[in-house]
Amino acid sequence: MRLSFGRRALARAPRVAGAIGLLFPLALFPALAMEFASVPLEKECTARNCPRAMIAEGEISDDSPAKFTRFLRQEMQVPGLHALIFLNSPGGNVESALKLGALLHEAGASAVVGRPVVGLRTGSEAQARRRAAQTMGLSVVPGQCASACVYTLMGAKKRMVPEGSRLGVHRMSARIHMHAPEGGHGLQSRVFAGESEIRTLRDYARSVGGSQDLISLAESTPHDRIRVLSTDEIRRYRLGTGGL
Repeated sequence: MRLSFGRRALARAPRVAGAIGLLFPLALFPALAMEFASVPLEKECTARNCPRAMIAEGEISDDSPAKFTRFLRQEMQVPGLHALIFLNSPGGNVESALKLGALLHEAGASAVVGRPVVGLRTGSEAQARRRAAQTMGLSVVPGQCASACVYTLMGAKKRMVPEGSRLGVHRMSARIHMHAPEGGHGLQSRVFAGESEIRTLRDYARSVGGSQDLISLAESTPHDRIRVLSTDEIRRYRLGTGGL
C-alpha cells in the first residue's frame, strides 16, 4: 500500500478542545519525551526519492503535535514519505494525543504498534527477527501503546497490532502539586476527568470512528492500573488487526 502525506494535512493544525489539556494518564514506565524519525522502506534511497515510513517513540508531551508537524514539514522536502507510522509509547498528555490522532486521521495514515527492525547488529538479532512481524517489507518487533497513546492510535485510518504488542487503558487523571508556605512540605493531590473532559474525548472518538465503549472501559479502570486489552478486545474496539 503506497500512501504519501499530502501538504493539505499540514495546512492547518487539527483543533481539539483544550478542556483536557492538564490530564496526564499514568505511564507504564518512565519514558523520554516522544521523538520522531523516518526509516527507509527500500534499500535504494536517494535525495530525489526515498520511500520511507515514520517512527514515533516515547511519552506524548505538550509539544509533541508541534514537533510532529515540524518533522513532517522537514521530511516532505524529500519525496517518498509514506503515511505509515510506527508507534511505541507508554502514553502521556491526552490533549496532545488527540491532536496527533487527528493529524493521522486527516492524512489517512496507517499506524503500527511496534518498532521496525533496522540494522540490528547484536547477538539477539536472530531471536528478534523470529518474533518480528512483516509490514511493507520491514520487520517489526512488538511494542506498546498505552494510556493516551491508544487515542492517538484510534485516529489512524488503518491500525495494526502485531502479535506480542500490547495496548493498555486506564482512567484519565492529573497529579496536582501545591506549594506550601516557606519551610513547609508541598502537597499533592489527584484530579480526574469531569463531564466536559469526557465529552471532548467522546467527540474526538466520534469524529475518527473510534469506539465509545473503549472510553467507558478506560474510565472504569483505576488510574494506577493498566487494563491490557486482549486480541479479541483490540478487534472489538476497532483498534487494530494483525495486518494492514
